[in-house]
Amino acid sequence: MLNIVVFIKQVPDTNDVKWTQNNNIDRSDMESIMNPADKQAIQAALKLREVCEAKITVLTMGPKNAIAVLKEAIAMGADDAALLSDSQFAGSDTCATSRVLAASVKEKYPDTSLILFGQSAIDGETSQTGPSTAARLNMPCVTFVNEIIECKDNIINVKTENEIEKNVYKIQLPAVLCINNYVYLPEIPKISGYIKAHEYNYKTYNIFELKIKSSEAGVKGSPTSVSCVYKTEEGRNCEFINVSEDKSYAETVIRKIKEFAEI
Repeated sequence: MLNIVVFIKQVPDTNDVKWTQNNNIDRSDMESIMNPADKQAIQAALKLREVCEAKITVLTMGPKNAIAVLKEAIAMGADDAALLSDSQFAGSDTCATSRVLAASVKEKYPDTSLILFGQSAIDGETSQTGPSTAARLNMPCVTFVNEIIECKDNIINVKTENEIEKNVYKIQLPAVLCINNYVYLPEIPKISGYIKAHEYNYKTYNIFELKIKSSEAGVKGSPTSVSCVYKTEEGRNCEFINVSEDKSYAETVIRKIKEFAEI
């Protein structure tokens, strides 16, 4: 049987983001949703389960209210779900986060065959957590996955697409895949799924159960930090060039671009 772990993330409503004193997103009391690309990863797992015997476990790292996205995952059709939650995880960058995620697989789900991530999260857009987790688990990783073609005899074939090229890869399991957005559109959960999600007994693992040192997680375990955050000001200052009057309009445009670049 294929044991699939899907890592998902609770992300803030981008219209109502609050910040901590360390310039991290305050996730303790905010309106949140499941990261859109992670829904694609869950749907990819569900499609894979249709053609081969598989168990889908969904994990998320976050505060207690992150159970909301686990409930959504169970409603969608996941078999199992667990929350990685500890106050010492707060403020983790992608490096510290990948350390926690990798530890959860090593300590609690050692028989994992396939790990799925969304390609990126809308609250960071780094695309670092999936590959970093794969490196810590010494697993091959393929990013920008558009389609899982086949999974057979411990080999998985996938198609990838990014801004530059399209490729087809054959990967030995266990492996990590990062699923592109808008390629596995999630289906609306059934009523039975919502009932299961409401009644499900969700597991929770803390820093001690994952055997992680306090210096390896949270702000202490994060080699990067956000120096400042600010909201960009929207505005336009358009200048029109009459090409019938300015025969050297191309040179004028280039000059204007150079002037703007120097601002």
